[in-house]
Amino acid sequence: MKKLIKAAGLLTAGAAISTAAFAEGPYTLSAGLRGFYDDNIFTGNNKVDIDGDGLADQRKQSSFGFEVTPGVRFSVPLDNTTLSAGYTYGLRYYEDRPGRSYDQFHLADVKVDHAFNERYKVSLFDNFAVAQEPEQVGSSPGAPNSQLLRAEGSNLRNTAGVDFTAALASQWSAVLGYRNSYYDYEAQQFGDFLDRIEHLPSLGLRYQLDPKTVTSLNYQYGDNNYKTANERDSRSHYFFAGVDHSFTARLVGAVRAGAQMIEWDNAQGGQRADATNPYIDANLTYAYSEGSTAQLGVRHGRNATDLVGVLDQQSTLVYGSINHQITARLRASLVGQYQNAEFVGVVDGVGADGSSENFVSLGFTLNYQINTYLSAEAAYYFDRLSSKIDLRDYDRNRVFVGVRATY
Repeated sequence: MKKLIKAAGLLTAGAAISTAAFAEGPYTLSAGLRGFYDDNIFTGNNKVDIDGDGLADQRKQSSFGFEVTPGVRFSVPLDNTTLSAGYTYGLRYYEDRPGRSYDQFHLADVKVDHAFNERYKVSLFDNFAVAQEPEQVGSSPGAPNSQLLRAEGSNLRNTAGVDFTAALASQWSAVLGYRNSYYDYEAQQFGDFLDRIEHLPSLGLRYQLDPKTVTSLNYQYGDNNYKTANERDSRSHYFFAGVDHSFTARLVGAVRAGAQMIEWDNAQGGQRADATNPYIDANLTYAYSEGSTAQLGVRHGRNATDLVGVLDQQSTLVYGSINHQITARLRASLVGQYQNAEFVGVVDGVGADGSSENFVSLGFTLNYQINTYLSAEAAYYFDRLSSKIDLRDYDRNRVFVGVRATY
C-alpha cells in the first residue's frame, strides 16, 4: 500500500557552504558574499543534436554571478540534553543565464541528544534541503548520489532519524534505529522517477571487545515507495557485521560489511524480481597534526536513479578529504569522490541493464581568517559525469571568491 508521508528536516550545504563556530556563546550568525564563474550552469551535454543537422545544441551555458548566504547556528547544552540546529539561506544570481536569472536554496539541520540515565539514551535528527544542485538534494547524507544532473526548480529532500541506545550488560548494548527519507522534485523529468519515500528501521547488537574496539551485528529493513514509478517499489533486508577501532589516539576506523537482498514488489513478466549484492561501508580518519585531519572511505550498495527504463543502480562510492591548517590564519581543504554505478533491471521491455557510468567530483578551498569575525575564501570545484548512456555526459568547472562574516 502506498504511503506518502511528508516529513520536515534539514541538510548541510556540503563543500560549497561553510560555517564557523563561536566559542563565546551558543549562537552563531554568519553571512557570506561570493562572486563566481560557472562554465556549465545547467550541467548540460553540449553534444546534443536536436535538429539532426550535425551541429550540437549548445546546452552547455556559462555565466558569472554572485552568491549571498546568510545563516544561523546554535547549540544549547542542558542537564541531560543537547540541542543543536542550523539554517542557511542561499541566493545565487547569474549574470548571463537563459530564463530565470537567480536561484534560491534552503538548507537546515536539527539534532537532539538526551540521556535518560547512564543506561539509556536517545538521539534524534532531521536534515532538510530545498535546492537545485545534485550535492545538496540528490541523496541522503553519506549515501551514493541518486541524481547527478542539476534539477531546476524547488526540489525537496528530507532525511529524519532516531536512535535509541540501551546498555544491556557490562560490555553489551543494543541500538534500535529508524531512518526516513522523502524526495519531491518540481521538474517532471526527475519527479516521475525519483519522487519517493524510504523507510529504514534497524537493530544492532554491540559488544565492547576492549577499550579501543567495538564489534557489532546489525540488521536493517528497507522499504522504498515511489509516487509514480511503482515498478521501482522495493523491499530490502541488510545483514552485516561491524567493527569500530581506535588504532591510536589520532587514527580511528570503522567498517560495516555484509549483504543486501532486495525484492521489487511490482515486478512483471520480463522484469527482474530480486537480487543480492554486497553491502560495505568503511572509513579511516587520521588527525595527523594540530587542526589537520585526513579521511578516506568507501561505500557499496544500491541507490535510486533518474534514468528511465531501469529499476535502480548498484554503486561503489570512494571518497576522501584533507583539512590542513597551514598557518594560524590560513586553512586549506581538499575533498573528492569517485562513484561507479551500474544500472540494474529492464522496465516495459526497454532499459540499460548492465550499462555503467562514472562520476568524479573534486573541490579545493583556501580560507584566510582576517580577524575574529571576518574571513576570505577562494574555492574551485570540478565535476565530471562519464556515462555509457547517450546525452548524459558532462563536465563542469566552478570558481568562487568571497568573504564571510561570523558573529
